[in-house]
Amino acid sequence: MAANDKSVEFLYGTKFGRMLLEFALAIRIPKLLGAFLRSPLSRFYIKKFIAKNGINMDAWPDVKFKTFNDFFTRKKEITFDSEPSHFISPSDSLLSVYDIKPDSTFFIKGADYSISDFLQNSELEKKFDGGLCLVFRLCATDYHRYCYIDDGHIDDNHFIPGKLYSVQPLPLEKFRVFTKNRRSWAVLHTRNFGDIAQIEVGAFSVGGIINHDSNADFKKGSEKGYFDLHGSTIVLLIQKDKVELLEEVKAATAGDKEYRVKCGQFIGTAK
Repeated sequence: MAANDKSVEFLYGTKFGRMLLEFALAIRIPKLLGAFLRSPLSRFYIKKFIAKNGINMDAWPDVKFKTFNDFFTRKKEITFDSEPSHFISPSDSLLSVYDIKPDSTFFIKGADYSISDFLQNSELEKKFDGGLCLVFRLCATDYHRYCYIDDGHIDDNHFIPGKLYSVQPLPLEKFRVFTKNRRSWAVLHTRNFGDIAQIEVGAFSVGGIINHDSNADFKKGSEKGYFDLHGSTIVLLIQKDKVELLEEVKAATAGDKEYRVKCGQFIGTAK
């Protein structure tokens, strides 16, 4: 598990810090910060951010980014496992795996979460009883665009407003982070893996979620969307007996551990 930034330890680990965070959210500081990071004045921060996080920029050798947001949402060609029966990761991230229990709850980072916290649709929740919950947590060093994991059709996107909290380890201990953050969810009717609910979760400080398609067909490996200015987490809810994860993935994620994956990486097979 990655360490917390000192600022995060202050904002989430102290009473005064949490009061300050609530105040900042109330007076829309994140909105002002977002406006700044989308302006040319933010260019100076790009090199510092790359150096601080050790980001490999080989895929963008000669690109001159106009703003920090231009850099953060940078695009590249991705490679993916195209075998139809192979289940792939939708993003660069740290993967956690959980069973969806009969009472529709599962354990994430020290707290119980119900599917209703994500979907807010009781009929749809039943579809995933006994299935798998895959949590893909993006870090600052990750590519913040994500792809479709199969061919299929996507229903309408549903946006749920919420407060924006960090997804670093300490906030995960202090708050029900995934349910307080804004999120977007849609059902993917996939060709090889049944129906999958995909939920993108925003994060402090601006947490934009941009999805390209709604009520449309899609192709495996094509871009589904991206996180704008600040990444967070992608959650996939998979029906029972539709996907068998690779043994190495099962072993690496056992006991609430996280496993590093890349966008398009083969991590399971169709049952």
